Amino acid sequence: MSRGTSITIEAIAHRSPGEDDDPYGDVEITSLPDWWAAAIKEFEAHDLRAYRPPRFADGTLKRTVVETLETKLEVSVRFVGRNASYQDDWEVRIDGETVTTIGRYRSPNGYTVYEIEPDEFVDRVTEALEEQ
Repeated sequence: MSRGTSITIEAIAHRSPGEDDDPYGDVEITSLPDWWAAAIKEFEAHDLRAYRPPRFADGTLKRTVVETLETKLEVSVRFVGRNASYQDDWEVRIDGETVTTIGRYRSPNGYTVYEIEPDEFVDRVTEALEEQ
């Protein structure tokens, strides 16, 4: 779903400004990974919309893929959007060097979705490192 939406405007048009679904209504926060629970608390402390971790196109959490890559390849992986406007691609940096760009959008449910499957992302990063 390229820069698309998974819900229609009609499905949320009845909501009041600021009204939002609670993505953690049926979730025991202590059952989530520490980084996730900490992010939820941080967002709540600042009265922000509930934390929703970024995902790849298939729904896989970005953090799990990136952490695995960083550990396996002993590198630092960062997604960077400098002076980016809505729908601009972001850079993927390995140890500070830009190796590729990646499309992304914010879904109506509040998730940043990177427009690539996790396997393709891993392949791109691995190939970029081999070329260096």
